[in-house]
Amino acid sequence: MKELLVEPGDQVEVGEVIMELEEDKSQAPKENTKDQKPEEASTAEKDQTKDLDVDHNTADVLALPKVRKKAEEKGINLEELDVEGRIRMEDLEGVSETKQEEVKEANKGEKKIKTNSKPVSTPEDVKATPSVRKIAREKGIDISKVKGSGRGGKITREDVLSYSEEEETQDRQDSEIQKTAEDVSGEELSGLEKNVARKMTESRFSAPHVTHVEKVDMTELVELREKANSEVDPHLTYMPFIMKASILAMKSYPRTNAHFDGGNMEVDVKENYNFNVAVDTERGLLVPRIDSIGEKNLLELARDMGETVEKAQNGDLERSDMSPGSFSITNLGVIGGEEFTPIINPPQTCILGIGKIQETAEVLNGEVVPRRTMKLSFSYDHRVIDGATAARFINEIKENLENPEEMMVEI
Repeated sequence: MKELLVEPGDQVEVGEVIMELEEDKSQAPKENTKDQKPEEASTAEKDQTKDLDVDHNTADVLALPKVRKKAEEKGINLEELDVEGRIRMEDLEGVSETKQEEVKEANKGEKKIKTNSKPVSTPEDVKATPSVRKIAREKGIDISKVKGSGRGGKITREDVLSYSEEEETQDRQDSEIQKTAEDVSGEELSGLEKNVARKMTESRFSAPHVTHVEKVDMTELVELREKANSEVDPHLTYMPFIMKASILAMKSYPRTNAHFDGGNMEVDVKENYNFNVAVDTERGLLVPRIDSIGEKNLLELARDMGETVEKAQNGDLERSDMSPGSFSITNLGVIGGEEFTPIINPPQTCILGIGKIQETAEVLNGEVVPRRTMKLSFSYDHRVIDGATAARFINEIKENLENPEEMMVEI
């Protein structure tokens, strides 16, 4: 045996080469040269050796040694030729000088090693079977950049396909970001805007978004808040009430307060309730984090909200203030939005959008009466949260907000 190409326990594809064998030429039949002259006998032996040239399968290429030698002289990489089956001498003649130069440059680029650092892996150094290398070549992937998940770091077929999907996703994201930049009438996006665009593109194309919209009767909460604001300081907005209503619902549906690892398909449910709240500023959209919401009362939350919004608008937020929380809330109601489709803030699993509170005609006890209503727009990652769970979650938030006095008892 010349070389074993796989290790014990490896899984191999059908048709994959697992070993190379050396031909035992000592067993080759000998012709009778007794009656031949020395010169004739020598010629016969050469012809016999020529006839014994067999195909050698190296890196999925079938070709006789003399064909390989000719290709080497011409600087042709046999693996780059579009030929089915065995490569013959005439196939080499069809390769143009331009193609030869292209192949030489490609081979030179593959084997180039950085001189200002430790040697890097070349395609020949990595652990991979010929069939896996072939898939990488067909997809135009530099196999030395693929991380192997097999035994001893061996690169598998799945590793190459997964790497290809990641590259396609990145290309699509870069394309969308470029389109976004081009849509600003030639004005280049700021660093902050580019970061937001990149995250939103990643979320939009990786998480299957679904948005559930529900109308909430806020009449009683509007009255309770107005009464409280006449008696307490600081000024209470509706946001602390909505945060508390969300936490009570999250206790019944924990996956709404979680991070999702799409690569490993794992859900990390968070024990603390740290929310990111979208703030509109002159520098663009910011989503600072407010911590430990479950441990604070309504007045403490109102104070934290006011300080956080002021820091965001003055450009005083620190990097730690912008770290990902477990849930996000965005309020377009203060601008006048009624309902919309919020984009999830990765790695979170969902986001709650708040619409404006307005007077609408509603049917109550069989009569049409004016009520103060608001719409909740809840976007969620369907890989983690299904439609039924999302509907029940929003219905619980709705019930909490429509019965604020009962909610105050629970919090």
